[in-house]
Amino acid sequence: MKKMTAIMECIFAVLLAACGNQPGVADVVSAEPWPSHAPDATPYVRLQSEAAPSPEEESEGGGDFENMEDYLRSIYAEEGSFYAKDWEMQMFRELPQDEPYNFVVHTDAMLRGEDTAEDHIRLAKQFADLGCEARVKEMHAVYEGVEEVGWVTIITTTPAHLWELSDEMGQPLHIEQLYPQVDARFESQIWPEVQESS
Repeated sequence: MKKMTAIMECIFAVLLAACGNQPGVADVVSAEPWPSHAPDATPYVRLQSEAAPSPEEESEGGGDFENMEDYLRSIYAEEGSFYAKDWEMQMFRELPQDEPYNFVVHTDAMLRGEDTAEDHIRLAKQFADLGCEARVKEMHAVYEGVEEVGWVTIITTTPAHLWELSDEMGQPLHIEQLYPQVDARFESQIWPEVQESS
């Protein structure tokens, strides 16, 4: 189990990203509400070139899980259609529920690296239609000599509103905090387009 957990953490923790100081998010709580001592405090996201382990590889890792879904359920807490690491979900519940925070949202396909910019924009639009501020950021990196591109979907809302949305999205979504290293890595906002000031 320890070996499998280490492998999963390495796979999921490679690269990802998120937002910087964007127009319109000035009212978001600026102090980082997330504890720096949080266990396994590593952002999900990875490059598309990294393959997700198969259920067979999972079972070879020493776990008693038949598939990835069973493994994920063993370490995550759920709230409606949302899920997060159990300690992170508890942290979200303990935040002031009426203050806006930045959250990163992933579909299962995004966690597997099977995503496109259009997938992220579609997800961001869903949240925007439900009253959240939403944006998609992009990053470029070189992985083993090959240029890779990645995206991240960020929403800004209150925890109270987040819980209200948990039954409206129609698919399982992974929610996590906007990590500083993710915030610093994604260099350009691709949706909505940022108007350059003249």
